Amino acid sequence: MSHEKSLKTNLKSTLEYRVRGIAIKLHKDSKVYSPSVATLLIAENLRNVEGAEVLDLGTGSGFLAILAAKLGAKKVVATDISSRALRVARKNASLNNVEKKIEFRFGNLYQPVEDECFDLIICNPPMTPSRMPVPRFTWGGRDGRAVLDKVIEGAPRHLKKNGRLIVSVVSLVGIGESVKLMEKMGLRPEVLDYCIYPFGKTLIRLIDHLKTLPNADYVFDGSGRPCWRLVVFEAIKS
Repeated sequence: MSHEKSLKTNLKSTLEYRVRGIAIKLHKDSKVYSPSVATLLIAENLRNVEGAEVLDLGTGSGFLAILAAKLGAKKVVATDISSRALRVARKNASLNNVEKKIEFRFGNLYQPVEDECFDLIICNPPMTPSRMPVPRFTWGGRDGRAVLDKVIEGAPRHLKKNGRLIVSVVSLVGIGESVKLMEKMGLRPEVLDYCIYPFGKTLIRLIDHLKTLPNADYVFDGSGRPCWRLVVFEAIKS
């Protein structure tokens, strides 16, 4: 089966999400990152988008870019390092009738936008800490910060004055370290929302590795299950 035929086969079924009354339909594809608990928490806190120029880093399925378009963004640019993800995201944009409002670009993080600046940057970076690679759309390197740090460090160069970075951070990579880095880069971070979520099978397997990371933090729920904490930050450029 050819690559294109395989992609078409995987796109036969769809899922529907609702964010603040807005319906978003997505084609299912097992090789493309679909909305996670972090993605959905960002979505619930995506406000003041109307008329804004928005950059969605690592768009995956295109979910956040589509939501930004539906919320009235003036311009949406969505980047991803996966050509397959971009093909699926374009199909999802068409499925939601916003294909003319989003520009999809191939490349790593800020690479496709060069000297462009935006009112809002949104990103749910991969942050799974692991010595060995796990699926690329979840792996954040040995300490989980490989992509997150680049997102934060690059944001000031691509934000307009008073522009905002909305980014998710999990406690497994160090929430305090993330705040320090935002402040170092001249951003003013504020917490928009947070939640606690139990480890999945992958993190259970990685728990011995997590114990070796000085900034990794997790808690246990009433059933004794290890859980990571998730914080959604809005960091404003002065």
